[in-house]
Amino acid sequence: MPARSVKLAQLFGIRIGADPSWFLALFLIVMLLGQQFGDVLPALSQTAAYALAVAAAGLFFGSLIVHELGHALVGRRFGIQTVSIDLWLLGGVARLDRDARTPKEEFLVAAAGPFGTLIAGGICVGAGIALSDGSTLIDAALLREQATDAGVALFGWGAAVNAVLFCFNLIPAFPLDGGRIARAIAWKLTGDRRKATVVAGQLGRGFALLLAAVGVWQLADGQVYNGIWFLLIAWFIGAAARAAVVTSEISEQLHTVTAGELMEERPNWVPADATALQAEHETFGPFAVDWAAVLDAQGRFQGIVTAERVTGELAAGRPEVPVRELLVSGDDAPRVEPEQTLEALLSSEPLRRLGALPVVDRAGVMRGLVTFVSVRDALAAALPGGSGNGEPPAPGAPSA
Repeated sequence: MPARSVKLAQLFGIRIGADPSWFLALFLIVMLLGQQFGDVLPALSQTAAYALAVAAAGLFFGSLIVHELGHALVGRRFGIQTVSIDLWLLGGVARLDRDARTPKEEFLVAAAGPFGTLIAGGICVGAGIALSDGSTLIDAALLREQATDAGVALFGWGAAVNAVLFCFNLIPAFPLDGGRIARAIAWKLTGDRRKATVVAGQLGRGFALLLAAVGVWQLADGQVYNGIWFLLIAWFIGAAARAAVVTSEISEQLHTVTAGELMEERPNWVPADATALQAEHETFGPFAVDWAAVLDAQGRFQGIVTAERVTGELAAGRPEVPVRELLVSGDDAPRVEPEQTLEALLSSEPLRRLGALPVVDRAGVMRGLVTFVSVRDALAAALPGGSGNGEPPAPGAPSA
C-alpha cells in the first residue's frame, strides 16, 4: 500500500490516516449497503437507508481501526512504535517501525488484532441484543427481510462483519494475522525466523491461489463484484507473502555473508619501505588506482597511501621519501575484519567513498580486499533469480 494518506484522527498518539483508495471502498460500501438496507427495511425512505449505510460504513472502518490499534498498543509494550494506522481499499494496516525480535513478541502482537476485532464484534452484539431479542439480531446480521428495526439492522450487520473479519484474519496464511501467528509458532519450534517466514509465506501464497480460483469462479458465474473483490484480495495476499519470503532470504544473506567470503585474496599493495617513486611506477601508474594498502614485510597492514599524496611528493622533488611517511594509519585508516557481515558493509560510508576496503584480521594481517561491486553483487544475488553482474571494480578502487 502506498505510504501517502490523508490524516483522519490521532488516537493514543498514533496518526490515523486514509489512503486515497479508501474513499473508493467507502463509496462502494455505502452504495451496496444503501440498496440492501432499503430492501430489508421497506419502511425506511431511500435517504434514510443510505444514511444508515453511511453509519454502517463508519462502524465497519471503526472496527478496522480497533483491530489495528490492538497491534499497535501491544507492540508498544515491547518497544515497537507505530508510525501510523492507515485505511485503504482492502482494509487497514498498522505501519510498525520494526519487526518482532522474538516468537513471543510476534505471537502477541499478531494475536492482538483479532482480539480487538472480537471486542468490536462483542460491542455490536451487546448493542443489538439491547435493542431486540436474539432471533431478530440474527435476522439483521444476515440482512433478512424480517429485520424491522434500523438500529438492530446496523448492529447486527456490524456483528456479522466482525465475525467474518475475525475468522478470516485467523486463517494461517501470511500476511494475515493467522499467518503471523503460524510464523511465531514455527519460529519457536525451529528457532529459525527465516524458515518460519518461508513456511508462513508459502501458506499465504497457497491461500492466495485459492482465493483467485474462487474469484474466477465468481466471475464465470456472473458475480462480477464478488469476483473482482476476491481477485484483489488474492493479489494483495500473494504479493505480500512473496515479499515476506524475499525479504527473509535477503535478510539471511545480510547476516550470514561476510567480508572474508567476498574479498579478493591477492590485491595490489605497496611495501612500507618502498619510495614514492617506486609506488608510482609499480602501483599507481600501471593500475590507475586512487589508493593502495601499505604492508610491512610480514604482511601486516600499516595503513593506506593515496595517489594524490604520492603525486604531490614527486611534484615537490622528493621521489625518495618512504611510503611509510605518507600513509594514513591508525584509526584513520579504513579497514574491515573478515567476519564483518554484508549488512555492515552495505552501511559502510568508507566503502562507498573509497570503492574498496582492506580486509584485516585480528592479528593485523591483510587477508584481501572487499570491493563495493562485490558487495553490490552479493546483494543482487540474494534476490530471486539474481546474480552478480560481473562488472569491473569501481574506478579508483584497487583490484586483484
